[in-house]
Amino acid sequence: MASPYSLPAVLNPPMTGREAVVDALYRCTTAFDTNDVALFDSAFMPDGVFEVNGRAMTGLPEIHTTGLALIFSVDTTHMVTNMRVNMGPGSAGEEKEAKLTATVLSQHFAAGKGMELGQKNLMGGTLYGAELIKDTDGLWKFKNLQIKATWAQGDWSVVGGIFHEQ
Repeated sequence: MASPYSLPAVLNPPMTGREAVVDALYRCTTAFDTNDVALFDSAFMPDGVFEVNGRAMTGLPEIHTTGLALIFSVDTTHMVTNMRVNMGPGSAGEEKEAKLTATVLSQHFAAGKGMELGQKNLMGGTLYGAELIKDTDGLWKFKNLQIKATWAQGDWSVVGGIFHEQ
């Protein structure tokens, strides 16, 4: 069931240009924070690649069982900033490809523990780099999303230690 904090993938009025590309990252990170699988899927091509600190997951089934299973098992908040978008030309001048970069600050707590004082937590600063395409449904979606942690503060055990060594 969708969270009351998630809006539908297709917004009204429709977005165009860079705003529509950026919305793919907003859909993705909002899905992380609200455990909204449908919203996450609206941001990825079915055969997309999701890479975290060098560990690649290919296709939505693997991304769901490896990446989302971890992210959805913790309480998170992702704050996205410093986004830049470079649009690529398509046929007849219509933009069909784009690249995006962003900086993301994320906070992680064990599920259900985020509001309890003194809990272990992990905060991280990350760089996001992505290649996107405009899908037949009109939404921009990730072909490839790379996340690289540049720093972390706290306890890696909150996220099972996964992705720390890479």
